[in-house]
Amino acid sequence: MVTVNLEVLLPFVIVMGLCIVLMVMVVGDRKKIAEMDKRLKRLTRGKNGTSLEAELIHLFESNDILTETAHDLQKQVQEHENRLSTCFCKVGVIKYDAFNQMGGKLSFALALLNEENDGVVLNSVHSPEGNFTYVKEILEGKSELELAVEEKQALDRALAQTMS
Repeated sequence: MVTVNLEVLLPFVIVMGLCIVLMVMVVGDRKKIAEMDKRLKRLTRGKNGTSLEAELIHLFESNDILTETAHDLQKQVQEHENRLSTCFCKVGVIKYDAFNQMGGKLSFALALLNEENDGVVLNSVHSPEGNFTYVKEILEGKSELELAVEEKQALDRALAQTMS
């Protein structure tokens, strides 16, 4: 009969169990490495590691340039918007015959307003004696001076325009 020495068998069994566990871990790691190798080959397809690094550096530099350009463009847009808010962007014109005898509508009322409905109404009256032009200030869509019928019509046309 064979006698089994437990002092020798127990460490052998433990070492064999550890070897099996390590073999399973090695197989799992090899699969992960193979998958990473496939992904790396797809990433660097047609390029070597050096050119890929240069490409990444170029992309980061391009991104910095684009970010700076976008910031500059935002500043320019804001400056243009600030300027445009004071420009005349609403216009109303009424042509009329001031004296019903001149034969043609040679007189006109012109309203010029900015986004806040501030601006002027110009009235150019054509008569046999000459041409006379009058201006009235408009603040928030109203005049402190009384407007002639044609001036009021021109102002109403300009006020009817909406900014989009």
